[in-house]
Amino acid sequence: MPRIHLVSNLPGVNALGDHLRAAGLGPTSARSADALLVLIDRPLDHVEQDLLDRARQSVPVLLAGPTVRSLSPDSPLIEASGLTPGRVTPAYELRLLAGPDGAGLAARLGSFAPRDSWIIPDKVAEDVERLLMVRHEMGEHPICTWRPATGLGVFTLGNGQDIVADPRYQRLVGRWLRHALGASDAPPVKVGLVGAPDVFGVHIAALGAVEGLDLAALCDGGMAAPGTDVDRLARRVDDPDDLVNDPELGLIVVATPTHTHVEWARRALEAGKQVVVHPPICLSTPELDELTQLAASRSRLLAAYPEGLVDPAHQAMRAAVRRGDIGGLMWVEVFAGGLRRPAGTWHDDERISGGLLSDRGTALLEQVLDLVDDQVEWVSAAGHKRVWHHVSNADHARVLLRFAGGCEAQVTISDVAAGLRSGSQLVGTEGTLLRSDRPRLPAGASSVPADDPPFLPDGQPLLVAHDGRRTTLPTDPADPARFHRELADHLVSGWPLANRRAERTRLLVSVLDAARRSAAAGGAQVAPA
Repeated sequence: MPRIHLVSNLPGVNALGDHLRAAGLGPTSARSADALLVLIDRPLDHVEQDLLDRARQSVPVLLAGPTVRSLSPDSPLIEASGLTPGRVTPAYELRLLAGPDGAGLAARLGSFAPRDSWIIPDKVAEDVERLLMVRHEMGEHPICTWRPATGLGVFTLGNGQDIVADPRYQRLVGRWLRHALGASDAPPVKVGLVGAPDVFGVHIAALGAVEGLDLAALCDGGMAAPGTDVDRLARRVDDPDDLVNDPELGLIVVATPTHTHVEWARRALEAGKQVVVHPPICLSTPELDELTQLAASRSRLLAAYPEGLVDPAHQAMRAAVRRGDIGGLMWVEVFAGGLRRPAGTWHDDERISGGLLSDRGTALLEQVLDLVDDQVEWVSAAGHKRVWHHVSNADHARVLLRFAGGCEAQVTISDVAAGLRSGSQLVGTEGTLLRSDRPRLPAGASSVPADDPPFLPDGQPLLVAHDGRRTTLPTDPADPARFHRELADHLVSGWPLANRRAERTRLLVSVLDAARRSAAAGGAQVAPA
């Protein structure tokens, strides 16, 4: 694997180094490096000649962030790069475009639109590869380049800590390094999808939009009518066992009813496939540990789709908590549901879905665990079965979490709570975050809508400070394919998935397992395994 040496004095660069290390790109020492990456905001002085010497020895030298603007106009590095710097723009939101030579670099770029300043070049040599471009003042200008003749590259994005620490920027830098080293992606991965139509819709849409993942086969157990849009995207397979054993498929997405997740994930892993499971990945930690060990023994990926983390409002609230906008977090409360008659599908059957908390609470608990970065001390859960006797799921359930630092969180899901509106609130030492959502009804369910609070915009987080100030937090556009792009990056480019994803998946399953055991014990406090 190629190794790089990272030269930087910028805050946040450690996260970039960790990402490159996880992707198999270093960092390593300057002497043994296959490429040199420089992000520095001061003159390089005597180091410039050393960098040129390494470039002449076929060791790519890549100048990122503020490096170029820190060099003198007559720097030999400037001449060797083939890019003559012009004026520096103010910081604004940048829309990155694939350049004439940058299709691979821009693959799966998604909605990444960083806010940063950059250098408008006065002149670009003809033999410079234009990898990424920015449209500015009626023209398109390169922001990321590579010059094979001299072994020099320039990327003028990455001047602030937030951008350098952003995984999307880190992946771009990694791809830039791979491009300079002549590395190429693996072929697209053919994907098989097994599951229920009311679950796998999000995966069909994402797989159709992500380069590097090709939906090739689908088994829905006859639950979807022939002639639907799916038929144009993938061939139908009647027997799910035939699908997971298809030698052409490299990835299996398991979106079956919950009680069969372990069975089909196990079969797919035994068949040598990479595996993604729609949440919950399973219902107990022993089951997850068994699947994890099987995946490790076969050197295969086992991942859970992060359903709760793709929501833009949650991402905005998480960012506010991390910034300290509400001070220390003390209490998190989430409510989902209302007064509704369950439709009577498999989601409402406790034996199949795992129960109300498992079926409709997994994503909410995932959000709570993402907001409170602390050890869970104990879980207490309870459910009521008194109203809807045509189904076996509880009518009303709640789970309470106690964290080691003192924060508490409660998730409540109900089909009998008239007049309440789904939403969440986060209480901190310096303020409160509020969010309210319009109810999302299961197919066939009926509901009595709650009155909308007049002060709270639908789905938009509201920050209420202790001094009375109210601020509506901006949210990014919804990006339901973000996980699938990261998955494609992992499978065809070798980039790591999000940090601690496996650890977080096990924590989520252990909390669900503890909640199930607590409810069976009358609400006893149970420590997650």
